[in-house]
Amino acid sequence: MPKRYKKGGAKRARRNARRPTDEALLKRAAKKRRRPNAKVQGKRRRPKREAAPEFVPSPRVTAQGKPFTRRQRSAAELGQESPDVPGGRVPVVAIVGRPNVGKSSLFNRLAGSRIAIEDERPGTTRDRVSALVRLKAADNTQRVVQLFDTAGIGIVDEAEVLPHVEEQIDNAMAAADLVLFVLDARDGVIALDLQVADRLRRGGCKVLPVANKLDDPSLDDLANALFELGLGDPQRVSARSARNLKGLRHAICELLPPKSEAESLDAPELLLAVVGRRNVGKSSFVNVLADDERVIASELAGTTRDSVDVRFTFEGKSFVAIDTAGVRKKQSLQHSVEFFSQSRAFRAVRRASVVVLMLDALEPVSQMDRKLVEVALQSHKPMIIAVNKWDLTNNVDHDDYIKYLRRKLGQIDYAPVVFMSVKERENVFEVVALARELHSQSGQRVGTGELNRMINAAFERHHPQPRQNRLGRIFYSTQVSVFPPQIVVFVNEPELFPENWRTYLLHRLHETTVFRDIPIKLKFKARERVELDDRQA
Repeated sequence: MPKRYKKGGAKRARRNARRPTDEALLKRAAKKRRRPNAKVQGKRRRPKREAAPEFVPSPRVTAQGKPFTRRQRSAAELGQESPDVPGGRVPVVAIVGRPNVGKSSLFNRLAGSRIAIEDERPGTTRDRVSALVRLKAADNTQRVVQLFDTAGIGIVDEAEVLPHVEEQIDNAMAAADLVLFVLDARDGVIALDLQVADRLRRGGCKVLPVANKLDDPSLDDLANALFELGLGDPQRVSARSARNLKGLRHAICELLPPKSEAESLDAPELLLAVVGRRNVGKSSFVNVLADDERVIASELAGTTRDSVDVRFTFEGKSFVAIDTAGVRKKQSLQHSVEFFSQSRAFRAVRRASVVVLMLDALEPVSQMDRKLVEVALQSHKPMIIAVNKWDLTNNVDHDDYIKYLRRKLGQIDYAPVVFMSVKERENVFEVVALARELHSQSGQRVGTGELNRMINAAFERHHPQPRQNRLGRIFYSTQVSVFPPQIVVFVNEPELFPENWRTYLLHRLHETTVFRDIPIKLKFKARERVELDDRQA
């Protein structure tokens, strides 16, 4: 029988046809010599399947004594909102409920400030808005709790944000020692309230029901319908008119764990406001600082609405980062929620110790970036320019980009610039270290003698132009305050020192004093003449 007709001959022929020829082998060897570290193509070997690691339960448990689920793991590992100290931990109180029952209004009343945005639109609150709140118990004992305002359970306007919102609610409930279940007493118990109550029972939370919107004592009987939830006697309050809030505070203190030394928390070293346009990476930056998904970071524009204070630790010190909403032009604001979001972003700049202006390296500097610079300058706040997404630029020179920033943001040419990548976690904590340095500069003082020598040297180097044959004269200068540093220059007539000369003097002070990277508050004041009457003479 001929060889080609033997059994299996066709398979051998196809197999031989797939074998590389001598020419192909020579080409492969030459390529290997040119690129010795290149991977040689060939048949891939399937890696051996490793045995699944043994599950080790987390030693951290929820406030109810149950282990954290996978979704609640970040809250368990972080514990920033209720920091563990040798003396114990700060109790956590979370406010939950369906939309439009008054959760944010109640949160603002208990916090004593309009921190959360109040609006009738469902889904206004998204992140976990938090604040340290002092409560007085019935026996006049002062308690400190971490109060959370959460999103409404059941309704969210954008489907892309729903998983993040649910995660924030779960994290708040998992870390809470007490949950305030807020209900609208005028609507009674509806199906969504029953779902929320069932969710709280499954979580094993300690729950205090709160019947809201009872503005008048004649409406208190409406709260009796809430007994069917089986969660106990509800507290009858009205967040809008601040009715019965004292009794609510007493009820909260009764259900809290015993008081510990942790409730006398020290004030943070500084407040870091993170501002910028939409989708520049502000929320991702704050999450990296906190080492947790503390705020919602999404590619959907306008995700952040409230200004969220997030406490984190750096080099053994406590800091607060303020995540703000992205700013837009006034004509681009679609409704009142965006207007209040932007107002809170500007307010965060005014109450911060240091402002971080975050820019997108792939986008040009816009008018809104300059607007944020103006707000910071009006409040004389130190500013850091953080250029995010620098890893996506194609070999852009640092010096050229800094020159571009100085040209676009000339008012703060003294502000330091940090090139970073939040996604790759590059130079993120360099911003915090630099903020500490700027805050330290704001607290320094310059001696009166040294300050007068510097200002007199600047005056001799360049005089202001005379006006109506009158020349400005400087008598003496002194630093009167810190945070920000304020310098008062006593002159014969402040009108003889125009704005351009004052700008020149500020530049000279930035070059010669310790305030190299921070704004200086400069004030010109006429020296008062004291006239003695005849009796004093």
